[in-house]
Amino acid sequence: MKKINIIINSDDFGLSKSINRGIIDSYNLGLISSTTIMMNMPDVEDAILLYKNIKDNKLGLGVHLNITVGKPLATNVDSLTDDNGKFHSPLSIKSGKVTLKYEDVYKELKTQIEKLLSYKIELDHIDCHHFMEENEIVFQAMTTLASEYNVGLRVIDSCREKFNTTENFSTDVFCDKFHQSTAAYKTILNYVDENQDKESIEIMTHLGYIDEDTKTKTSYISREDEIEELKKLKQTGFYAKVNLINYKQLQQLIKQS
Repeated sequence: MKKINIIINSDDFGLSKSINRGIIDSYNLGLISSTTIMMNMPDVEDAILLYKNIKDNKLGLGVHLNITVGKPLATNVDSLTDDNGKFHSPLSIKSGKVTLKYEDVYKELKTQIEKLLSYKIELDHIDCHHFMEENEIVFQAMTTLASEYNVGLRVIDSCREKFNTTENFSTDVFCDKFHQSTAAYKTILNYVDENQDKESIEIMTHLGYIDEDTKTKTSYISREDEIEELKKLKQTGFYAKVNLINYKQLQQLIKQS
């Protein structure tokens, strides 16, 4: 049986110091191959330092593009912010209560990417916080930037259907089922089993340790549970049966095919 190419990504790198440590420890345990960093969060410097100290580093580092939490890095992107200069809520955007301007979205997302590159780190891929790429303007900006930087792009299944995309940046399918009550190792086993006909799969995770500071920054506190479930996944022999890769490696495989 062929080995499927699997990307296991942990979102929210940089959100807090304890999340940062949990993600790096998970990589060192061989549980993930990729992570995406939120460049406008206060613990980005801590995340970058941890990342640069990894020995034999093959952890793909992308940008978790964010227009819903905190404040923008770019200036004069007024369609993205409320009267307090903070990003609009996900609900405000998804409900159509606010209208985003393409030039503002593109400018902010590019600024976040450029900030990562300023640390002399190779960009692995891009994805988006809160699935805001379901907004057509955001998705358009993301695809443009993926082409501009020649990097991988997470394409969630709803976008694949909604925008009829055939982008060659991404995995064949994307698994968002490993979350909350279904964050169990059997969820991953079942999903991969159901997609044996695919060449590549991305599995989204939200790993990290939970301390009091982290509780003030995120309502999702099942991150340690996710780490434990991935440890159970490893005990099944799953990782020996797949090719655990990052997006840069996926791009190389696509070029060779």
